[in-house]
Amino acid sequence: MMMALLNPIFQSNEPLSVIWTAQTTLIPVANPQIAPALIQLARRMMLNTGGHIIVLHIVPQDDEVTLAISPAYRAAVENVIDTDDRISAEFITHSAPTTEEGILEIATQFKVDLILLGLSYSVRGQVELGRVVETVAECAPCNVAVLRGHADADIDRVVVPVGGSIASKVILEMGIRLADGFNLPVEAQHIYSRGSERDARGHVADLLTRIPSGEKVPINVMRGIKVADSVLAATNENDMLIVGFSERTALEKWLYGNIPQRILDRARGPVLMVSRAIDDSVNPKRVQVKRRANWTRPALTDTEQEQIVWMAKDSVLPDLDYIVLLSVAAVIATLGLLMSSSAVIIGAMLVAPLMQPIISLAVGLCTARINLMRQALVTIVLSALGVLAIGFTSGVLLSATVVTKEMLGRAYPSPLDAGVALAAGFIGAYATARKDIPAALAGVAIAAALVPPICTAGVSLSLGEWRVAIGAALLFVTNLVSITLVGAVVFYWAGLRPTRLKNAERRRRYAIILSSILLVFFMIGGLLNITNQPGVEKISEEKLQTIFAPAEIIGLDIRQQDPLMVVATVRTADEISPETVKMAQVMLSDDLEKPALLRIIVQRVIDSSDWE
Repeated sequence: MMMALLNPIFQSNEPLSVIWTAQTTLIPVANPQIAPALIQLARRMMLNTGGHIIVLHIVPQDDEVTLAISPAYRAAVENVIDTDDRISAEFITHSAPTTEEGILEIATQFKVDLILLGLSYSVRGQVELGRVVETVAECAPCNVAVLRGHADADIDRVVVPVGGSIASKVILEMGIRLADGFNLPVEAQHIYSRGSERDARGHVADLLTRIPSGEKVPINVMRGIKVADSVLAATNENDMLIVGFSERTALEKWLYGNIPQRILDRARGPVLMVSRAIDDSVNPKRVQVKRRANWTRPALTDTEQEQIVWMAKDSVLPDLDYIVLLSVAAVIATLGLLMSSSAVIIGAMLVAPLMQPIISLAVGLCTARINLMRQALVTIVLSALGVLAIGFTSGVLLSATVVTKEMLGRAYPSPLDAGVALAAGFIGAYATARKDIPAALAGVAIAAALVPPICTAGVSLSLGEWRVAIGAALLFVTNLVSITLVGAVVFYWAGLRPTRLKNAERRRRYAIILSSILLVFFMIGGLLNITNQPGVEKISEEKLQTIFAPAEIIGLDIRQQDPLMVVATVRTADEISPETVKMAQVMLSDDLEKPALLRIIVQRVIDSSDWE
């Protein structure tokens, strides 16, 4: 079914003036309450030409609950469908993997001329189009219109802001047709910042001459810098605005802004946003690339996205089960580190529940839910302090004496460790988003990147090994930031978007949080190149002492150069052979896991017995 999005059948060669003939309008509705407003709007557009209205209800495949209530849904919608000799209507239920696929399939099958959508959640200042609307507008074989608000009898005027895009003709045609249907005056607005008023007026007049009845439309041109603000200032709550979808790329929207979205978000009256039909003759390669790019995105329904957010909120705070599992995991991981047993450490990861608050943090970061991020950070910090305390206490009670090999493996983090964390974060977020993938498997990967470093830091503090403790703590912070960032990116890729923040203060706080996390990430990248340099903790002094026996090693130092230089101060009464030095150098290279040179400083000991 997904291949339908890529099929060339969606190419359309219909002329734009098709909206002036009898047409078929498709109205997909997910909520029966918004159906009357959309049906009334469609009837108004067909008042002079007649046509056919298709009310569509998409049922997700294998969703028995939605299928069971479909008859009641049909009855609720059919009660508001009013037909006459010129306008007919019908209700259709269609099963599809996703809502957008179902809409596009029916639009193609019935060769509809217009898809009319409504925003179920359209509070002024918090308007989000959503993945379904964006996908349909981009891939539909016909014009697409999206209504925000209610087109009722309180409308006094239809206002059409026009610019220089190809879509201006479509929205002018739509505005004139709606004005005829509602028996209201229509006005074409144009905001210009350069040139003369005469040139600006001539641009709009030229567009109107190509549209039936366009010469009767009054033109209002205004000079302004910010187009959206100028349009909003010239309209009120009784004006219905007709705007086109932005045809700018994502980068252009980020650099120059999204004027239609700003108008849709802030207009005081109803807004109808119109997307022109795909014209593959303009740039077929670009359209094909966009369709194929959509195929690479996880197809998450709105319900699935809501479930992810709900799960994040539900699991962000620790409960008794979380505390018990984390404590047991910390004890097992600490014992595994002291035993230098990888198998025991892996066993601890099977019960560690740290994935829950970190995924919640990633969801909060992606969706701009500041309270969720705050709760997740508090849970993560308290969990880290608890595991650190368990590691420290275990090191003291068990009388730990040496830093084991497993602990040393987490004392010198490198960029490769960050790569492991990024991979763990990716699979963690992806498994959360995709219900067919067991999230427990991803939880093991995330826990493996977080619990052992904290335990290592705790045990190292009990031994007084500050260098190892700092390195392990840096590894924990590296993994935490990396997993959170890539998790937020994956959720954004899956379709989650930042919520609209109510005021400038909250937007500023979110921008500070996001910038701080990115800054920490890049700072960590620089620190990893420094802390990756091995220290004397990695050298086994017992083995080195065995090689040089009966001599006594009284000092070790590492000089960071290429290759590494290890300086050993040896106190001895005998000569040290070259073979002994070579053997010690091989051992040092193995311990440091990189080639190393050995320099011996000999402190000669003279025994009085040598003079007898």
